[in-house]
Amino acid sequence: MVKDLAILLFKIGAVKFGKFKLTSGLESPFYIDLRTALSYPEAYRLIVDYYSSMLNGVEFDKIAGVETAGIPWASMLAYRLGKGLIYVRKEAKQHGAGRLIEGHLNPGERVVVVDDVLTTGGSITSAVRAIKGSGGIVELALVAVDREQGGVANVKAEGVEVRSIVKVTELMEMLYREGYIEFSQYLEVLKYLGKA
Repeated sequence: MVKDLAILLFKIGAVKFGKFKLTSGLESPFYIDLRTALSYPEAYRLIVDYYSSMLNGVEFDKIAGVETAGIPWASMLAYRLGKGLIYVRKEAKQHGAGRLIEGHLNPGERVVVVDDVLTTGGSITSAVRAIKGSGGIVELALVAVDREQGGVANVKAEGVEVRSIVKVTELMEMLYREGYIEFSQYLEVLKYLGKA
């Protein structure tokens, strides 16, 4: 079924090749743009289905979206599961209440953090620290795609488990095996990630 997601993401243009600068500051020969998937109900639904299934048996109180890319996924997931939603800003507002966390978080509440793509883990780590700093408990973060660039280890260093729908090498391998990308593109990704 993950193969279906990989193909769908490619078909809607969420998997791109070229030269890209990432939020982390890193340069990359490929880009996974899950914001594109929000405009395609089938892709949006499928990713939320995966997120939902990754939470089977997990006890938690709130779902937190990481600004900005994680918010639409967290919102839909919270709605579907009947859980409260909060979201974490990159920095506190300079006006209004000046909050870093929007929504209501009670001390001791268990929070699952949701983002779209994991690279170095900086955005999730910042969100986890903000939630913990406000008295929340974070033990789990969900992402759709793990770019395999150190993010899992960095988030684990905060005491938080990371679950991903798919690793980027798996995604690219599926696309290559199904004939959607050339071997040279697949190999370029592997070399970039130090896996070839």
